[in-house]
Amino acid sequence: MCGRFVIAKEISAVADLFEVENYPSDQKLINYNIAPTTQVPIILEREIESLPVREIHLARWGLMSPITKDFSGPPLFNARAETVLTKPSFAEAALSKRCAIPASGYFEWQGTESKKTPFFIHAPDQIICFAGIYSWWRDESKDVSDPSRWVLTCSILTQDSSENLANIHDRSPVFLTEDGLDAWISPDYHTTDALISELQVESNEVASNLQFHAVSSEVGSVKNNSAELIKKI
Repeated sequence: MCGRFVIAKEISAVADLFEVENYPSDQKLINYNIAPTTQVPIILEREIESLPVREIHLARWGLMSPITKDFSGPPLFNARAETVLTKPSFAEAALSKRCAIPASGYFEWQGTESKKTPFFIHAPDQIICFAGIYSWWRDESKDVSDPSRWVLTCSILTQDSSENLANIHDRSPVFLTEDGLDAWISPDYHTTDALISELQVESNEVASNLQFHAVSSEVGSVKNNSAELIKKI
């Protein structure tokens, strides 16, 4: 699974890296302890005047399906790749609302409930991208004229961990290769089982090059947020 991650670069650097044309340049992205319900950047592609345009939007991490009434339930921050096209909570978004979620790395906990050790998993000096889905959710409690009535939300796809990560946790995000990112965020077609299966294979290739090390247990509290959280202990 993926319940905490890190972005250690500003939005302009992320936009340049992924050839994004439109993004909210005034937004600060750097965050060393991103938790569900936080606003996170998502990369998507839209057709504008018949041309594909990449954009970065900020979305609430935790997908809200059209049938969800309010924010009172647990946030759907992960979606299993194996069932994302059939599970009612995700199916509509998964069919065509695909995005990439950039990260400098993510945290995962190893061990039992009584003793867990957090690890920081990353590609040194690189940004990785998770496969994600997004959805616009309408807050019925707000007036129809209120622009904040519409909330952009997202979820990260997960799969069985590759061999080198399975010792830490049995699930991991679906990591995107450069070609995989192009295919995943393209608005030209609906999602298929074949596309997801291909991404999972490519994800294992990305995972094989990731590094990890144990970090301070302070990452367990969202009140803590600094570069100290990703340092090796």
